[in-house]
Amino acid sequence: MFGNFSIGLKKYSVPVLFFILGILLFYAGISGKQNMTFMISSVMMFAAGVMSILYSSGSFKSAVLYIFGGVAGVAAIATLVLSYKSVKETATYNKNYQLCRSKAIRNLEDIRTIQKAYAEKNGKYAKTWEELVAFANVGTVPFVISEGVVPGRKISEAERNFIYRDNRPIDINMTEKEAYLLSKSAICPVDLKGFKRDTIQVSLLDTKFKNKSYIDSRMKAGLGKFYVDSLQYIPFTNAKRQWKLETMDTLKIGEEILPAMKVSGKIPFAKIQGTADEELFMGTLTAPDVVGNWEDK
Repeated sequence: MFGNFSIGLKKYSVPVLFFILGILLFYAGISGKQNMTFMISSVMMFAAGVMSILYSSGSFKSAVLYIFGGVAGVAAIATLVLSYKSVKETATYNKNYQLCRSKAIRNLEDIRTIQKAYAEKNGKYAKTWEELVAFANVGTVPFVISEGVVPGRKISEAERNFIYRDNRPIDINMTEKEAYLLSKSAICPVDLKGFKRDTIQVSLLDTKFKNKSYIDSRMKAGLGKFYVDSLQYIPFTNAKRQWKLETMDTLKIGEEILPAMKVSGKIPFAKIQGTADEELFMGTLTAPDVVGNWEDK
């Protein structure tokens, strides 16, 4: 009796194992919402277990088993093709996610640069994309022209009298302000000839977005050329979805009245494929800061 049990155990243990494993995998696939490749594999595992049990019991002839083997082989090839396609699609998705996220972050950083310059000029942030784009195209920012260096000496008595009109002690070397005033004066000394510290207004677009360093950084990151008209659109949405632009002109912080803004939106990708699209935003309407949520990490 023990001998028969031992023979039966050897004969059916592996087929039964495949049968049970196939059921468990199929159940896991349904409950866990696994992909098609996983489901096909679980079905094949279950079918292999059933066929093996029937064959071991003598219910199946070899010819039938060969037919099943051929079908299983075709199914296996199909599974491999689907698996390859799934892996390729996942790789493409992840690549597009990273590129979209990088473009979105650069968009928000550029919007922040323009809004800061706008606020410095107007005391508040641009309320619409039309205002922001128009300012980016024609707006200016201060630029300091710096030529020459402050001489490493003390000012003379004559220079002191000209600048301060008093007899204060001369006990430190010449300061930047003193050098500037003397360079503009009728008594400009020889060592300050050509000294300049002038502030001029230059194009925001040319200074911030058309300089070689900025262009090279975009190209290196694979972000392509800069188009100010595209800043308002969330990347990879074919210009169909805009960032949400919100502003507040009178946010009270203590005794100060300051402007605030927030730019937010969801990119059309998620960090984990199949989950909710990732949200990116910059700034807040409850504080005067313009930090991005990607910078908090």
